[in-house]
Amino acid sequence: MNDANKRTDANNAFASFLASRQIAWWQKPAVSITIAVLGLIGVLTFVSMNVMKYETHLASGTPVLLQLAPVDPRGFMQGDYMALNYALERDILDALDKTVDRPKSADGYVIVALDEHDVGHFVRLANSYQPNTLAANEKAIHYRLRNGSVKLATNAFFFQEGHANAFEAAEYGLFRVNDKGDPLLTNLVNETFEVIDPTATDKAKVNN
Repeated sequence: MNDANKRTDANNAFASFLASRQIAWWQKPAVSITIAVLGLIGVLTFVSMNVMKYETHLASGTPVLLQLAPVDPRGFMQGDYMALNYALERDILDALDKTVDRPKSADGYVIVALDEHDVGHFVRLANSYQPNTLAANEKAIHYRLRNGSVKLATNAFFFQEGHANAFEAAEYGLFRVNDKGDPLLTNLVNETFEVIDPTATDKAKVNN
């Protein structure tokens, strides 16, 4: 092998060595840190927006009480929860049964009339949200029909472990319904339309 070939081979070997030592731009520490920081900012922004949305819903939503169907207190991990069903769900299914072709899955709105205690009573169903068609005491609530079952909102209410007895008196779920018809469960209410406060119940037991 002549000297020219040796020099060429040496140059090629050196170039290969340099190429193997080079780091892609996205693998550089500074770039990785920047990407991680931007990702964290994105997550925090998303969480903050959801918190603001929740607080707005909670503050501006119309209070609506929905009567509970039989409930089932049961343990769940480190706390307790109450499985919820709503009487209004049965009203929706009964109304859907009267339609010619009952769908297995659909989204719609149930129109309820609020009484003097803000308890919502079934009036009719609607395919879309049309607030201009509602009477002064009516509210539209979004529902989902999935595989023949109606879901209005969450079907569970979580509470601190050891407070199950207090919530056995629940007769209604207290919702805040926003201007889009979305319900947000906030509390459980007893038969005298009082929000159940397990702490107050515990204090009453101590006093007795």
